[in-house]
Amino acid sequence: MYKFKGSSKTFPGFTLLEVLIALSILTVALIAIYQAFSSSVFILSSTKNLWKAMTHSHNELTRWERSVSAPVSIAQGEFEEDHELAGLNWIREISDVSPFPGILVRKVSYQVLWTEAGKDYSYDAQIYIKPN
Repeated sequence: MYKFKGSSKTFPGFTLLEVLIALSILTVALIAIYQAFSSSVFILSSTKNLWKAMTHSHNELTRWERSVSAPVSIAQGEFEEDHELAGLNWIREISDVSPFPGILVRKVSYQVLWTEAGKDYSYDAQIYIKPN
């Protein structure tokens, strides 16, 4: 409501100052929402590869845990184009370790590596099994 000077009538509506303040508040709120949305989209795409790497590593280590023999070795490679992790690299290292004197266990380490948005990422997992 606005009342002109010298007039007894009031006019419904908003003043220019009220409209500018409302638009400023709306602009700040929309910018905050946009930044939150763009950040969540980036995080979602980043964690997609991480979840795939975690699942694959867990499956791979479970396979080695159930295998009859796990010879000491080091291997690495890149996932094939038809694989769900195509374009990512992997490293597997199987070694004998002795955590305590007289106790020998076989350590299976599996690492998945990838580059995203110019930054290098990796997921490492290990399991200890009985040597054959």
